[in-house]
Amino acid sequence: MAEQVGQAALQLGARLRDPGVPHSVSEIEQVTRGFATTVDGMAEGLAGVNDWLRAAGHAGALTGHAGAVGDRLAHVGRELARLAEAVAAAER
Repeated sequence: MAEQVGQAALQLGARLRDPGVPHSVSEIEQVTRGFATTVDGMAEGLAGVNDWLRAAGHAGALTGHAGAVGDRLAHVGRELARLAEAVAAAER
């Protein structure tokens, strides 16, 4: 499922970059909120991976790295949510 979400995000990204495809501010807000939700899910998933790694005896640098990436993703998710709010404000 994660692979499908990633592929869908790539396709959406390509569509958004195409100057020939019209977009509305509302659509951009929805896309940004969707990206925020996706990144939040990724951060939560990495927290689960980190828990699994620890339980499987792989504590140390590997879990530290997974934790750091998860923290960064959580930060990006919050920033995307803020961006979505700014887009919504621009639409009003």
